[in-house]
Amino acid sequence: MKSFKSLLLVAAFSLFSVMAWADAQVVVTGTNVRLRLAPSLNSQTLTYNNGVNVHPKKGEKLTCTGKTGDFYQVIYKGQKVYISKQFAKPVSTTKAPSPAASSSQRYIVVTGTNVRLRMSPSLNGKVYPTNANPVYPKKGERIKYMGDAGDFYKVNYNGNYLYISKQFSRLE
Repeated sequence: MKSFKSLLLVAAFSLFSVMAWADAQVVVTGTNVRLRLAPSLNSQTLTYNNGVNVHPKKGEKLTCTGKTGDFYQVIYKGQKVYISKQFAKPVSTTKAPSPAASSSQRYIVVTGTNVRLRMSPSLNGKVYPTNANPVYPKKGERIKYMGDAGDFYKVNYNGNYLYISKQFSRLE
């Protein structure tokens, strides 16, 4: 019985740790920082199709989904990758959201047909997914709203952070 209580305590702590990182952000503090596919300096780096390393800009804020050793797990243009803690730091928040505010999720409603989801907030941004045929959300479909990015909304579509043009969607 004692080991079951210990297991339950570990599970509850793990869940709390994941929830604490749900909306956290880190800011990139270095230049030419490499993003890794696993939490190790020996891991492969995130690269463009031509093999050149992808580097987030110094000062860029990334959504942090967790910590592993000396690395933060972050979302970069819709992909989960790792950044060394020596090149990023948590963004401090002045006020934690109230439980009522965090439970009121907002949504984007798709108002057009064949609307493309993009990896960056630009009409020149890569269309999601990059390795297959584009995914077109259906007209009237509701997608989790994550914020504004100029002429685009940042959304969470099936666990991927993407962008949709405000021209073809509306905030609900």
